[in-house]
Amino acid sequence: MNGHDLLGLWQFPFVRHALLSALLLGPACAYLGVFITLRGMSFFSDALAHAALTGVAIGFLLQTVWPGLPLLPVVLLFSLLLAAAMARIAEKTTLRPDAIIAFSFTGSVALGVAVLSKLGKYRLLDGLLFGDIYASGTADLWAEAALALALFAFLGWNRRAYLLGIVQPDLARVEGLPVARLNLLFALVVAATVTVCIKMLGTLLLSGLIVIPATAARLVAKNFAQLTVLTIALGGTAALGGIVLSCTFDLPAGPSIILLNIALLLGCRAVGSRRG
Repeated sequence: MNGHDLLGLWQFPFVRHALLSALLLGPACAYLGVFITLRGMSFFSDALAHAALTGVAIGFLLQTVWPGLPLLPVVLLFSLLLAAAMARIAEKTTLRPDAIIAFSFTGSVALGVAVLSKLGKYRLLDGLLFGDIYASGTADLWAEAALALALFAFLGWNRRAYLLGIVQPDLARVEGLPVARLNLLFALVVAATVTVCIKMLGTLLLSGLIVIPATAARLVAKNFAQLTVLTIALGGTAALGGIVLSCTFDLPAGPSIILLNIALLLGCRAVGSRRG
């Protein structure tokens, strides 16, 4: 596909919206992934993405009582409550975090599939699992822009606190940082991100958009500043490039974005190996 063909595709609103969504969410999710991977929370983001399926099912169930009720607030509320519950259980019990995430994840998915099946909306699972970025509308773009701005502002403002909590948690407490509150806020931020981004990649692939760019950047970055810049660049490149690949070879957008992320990861691995 040449430049003229790409320019022609820009004339189609669904392609234009998809590219703008990728430009907004690719870098933002990648930046969030820096902190998620450093905190060892990759499985947490994946679990929330899958559990959001239940939020969608609850939204459809409520629409039988209140027709016209928008799904996004319902999914967001469910994801926030689930994230808060998991953070609270981890703080108050001796259960391992991976065990808490595992039963929350599987239980939520099972409940969501059961409710969707009972409502006769089982056929919607494909769209929920794999997403459809080409279905993004103007309202979705505004929500994505707000999310991207909030993510960069929140993580940038609290960067030192989170890094200190990762590297020296005892020192963070000595300095009087509200570690428990910051952990809860971080879980809620992840939940909000997952909710807004589900339409882009679906519940199965979304975690890759968050985790893979930061993982790739860690293979070649020498410090946190390099890690941040490279992660954001990789996230944006994979998201935008995935849409171009999707249009060029008539492939689904979500898998195209993830496969390009994997290719970039392998490239970073090769560069890191050459550097020793």
